[in-house]
Amino acid sequence: MKKQGYVFILVSFLAVGMPVSAFSQQTDYWSAKRLEFSTAVSYEFSLLETSYFHQYSPPFLSGPYKSNAEQTIYLNGKQSWGLSAAISYFPLRKLGLQLQFEYGKPRIEGTNTAYDILLNYAIGSFAGSPPYPYIFEKSYDWPNTEGYLTQVCLSLNALVRFPFSERVALYISGGPTYFRTSGEGVGVTYSKFWIEEGYFVGETYQMKFKFGPINKLGLNIGAELNWVLFSNVSLAIDMRFYGTPKESPRLQIQRNEMLADSIDEVRKTMNLHDIDINPSFYRAHVGLKYLF
Repeated sequence: MKKQGYVFILVSFLAVGMPVSAFSQQTDYWSAKRLEFSTAVSYEFSLLETSYFHQYSPPFLSGPYKSNAEQTIYLNGKQSWGLSAAISYFPLRKLGLQLQFEYGKPRIEGTNTAYDILLNYAIGSFAGSPPYPYIFEKSYDWPNTEGYLTQVCLSLNALVRFPFSERVALYISGGPTYFRTSGEGVGVTYSKFWIEEGYFVGETYQMKFKFGPINKLGLNIGAELNWVLFSNVSLAIDMRFYGTPKESPRLQIQRNEMLADSIDEVRKTMNLHDIDINPSFYRAHVGLKYLF
């Protein structure tokens, strides 16, 4: 997989770049280190990959009508920078507990289908049933999805430390994770039509959408390489997977300042439904760890 490949490349780079002398067998240094605090910059690879089929009946305000509009929007998570922090305690030389915080805001992008409209309408007090005498049909090449996710994760991990020398140690950790995920962007479309001074008039709007927050439990697992730089400060490089089942929150439309209609009426007309969201992601981080 492409995302996993980045992790393997980084691990290989570290393995080649680290001097062999760092792996001497003296490991008394780690026995005295019970408390650790770390801060890091993260690079996240979102696993969001979903679509939303939007279909509804655009209103015609000047007479009887039958209408249909539809499009498919795509939401694909992208890479982003984030922040992480952790505090760990080792009651035993190699076994410990860790409280870890992770924050990221990956972008959302997607190439959407065209926005297709079909309106069959009559003017005035036409008494018959459809089909009506007038037809408006058009396909718009509409802008693609743009937005972002907001992800906060809090984890409680079991931690195992494998000292290689007084300068180098490998940590393996994993445990339950609380996920809080929300998202917003643009890409969903709304239209309305009417007759004004004998002319057919229509307006089409690009609407902002949002979903969540999604609150779920999942897990994380990963490995961290620590290289002591001086005294009680080490360089920490961590690769980790955060996983949780998909969730299907309701897609919500936000107010558009260019549209004077009641947002509640617009939401009712657009007939919004659930969207499948995968909050899981990979991430790598690089930071400093303070050992006491």
